[in-house]
Amino acid sequence: MTSPDRSTPPATPFARPSARPLVRTARKGRPDPSTPNGNNPFGSRRPGIRDRFFSVALRPTAAAWRLTGLRHSAATLRHYYGRTGGRFEIDPVGPLETTPFRKVADRHLEEWRDFAVERWRRSGGVLCDFDATTNWHGVRIGKNDNLDWWLALRGLQYRMTGRVHVEDDGGAGDVRIVYRVEVYKDWGFDKGEDEYGLSFTPLALLHEAGLAREYTVVGSSRPLGWRSTAEPGAPGEGEEIPDPPQDRPGWEAARDHWAVDRAGVRERR
Repeated sequence: MTSPDRSTPPATPFARPSARPLVRTARKGRPDPSTPNGNNPFGSRRPGIRDRFFSVALRPTAAAWRLTGLRHSAATLRHYYGRTGGRFEIDPVGPLETTPFRKVADRHLEEWRDFAVERWRRSGGVLCDFDATTNWHGVRIGKNDNLDWWLALRGLQYRMTGRVHVEDDGGAGDVRIVYRVEVYKDWGFDKGEDEYGLSFTPLALLHEAGLAREYTVVGSSRPLGWRSTAEPGAPGEGEEIPDPPQDRPGWEAARDHWAVDRAGVRERR
């Protein structure tokens, strides 16, 4: 799926000059999240009767989705027939909560932990803070995973950036990560494709006829937390990161939060 505007994806939230070592994941991914299709440009042909019929049908469809609680899919469909072509922003935490997305995100976090812990141990505990990043990867949300996000996005591109902190707790070690998730999608319909017997071609032709317009979906999450022991294969769990004050970056606010949490743990012991 493609967008008429090939604008540059947003900069990595944690990207800045740093003396911290960098850890990545084993999967290569891509540097560019765009996924072009073969559709002709917006408004490149005159609309026909069939185009106008499908264009009119989109409006009650979006309204029905909204009434049944499918608000994200209704919003993306309205943006399509609204024909502005402007960027559509979402909160990545919504799709991140679906099973396929959560599974691949946890895999990245586990790889960050394993790579960071290996370097922490090799350094004798000297290296304990690491920057972390991925390239862009694709994930597909199925109908049975979440109907609303399936209708709204189906597939999307994502990347993750963050910071990893390894602490010697007297045992195997404690790992905490604060990270952000970015998403990107070229929203439209591909001619010649179909799903569940529904052909996407008539909907794709609306873009060419100027009755709807492809666009780009983007989003960047708030700082998210994850913690685990340093043992390879150990299960991790999410943790809430408090909203940082305006004068404190998310990473620094997370470190403050962890310091208070560790002090509380010691007091309880």
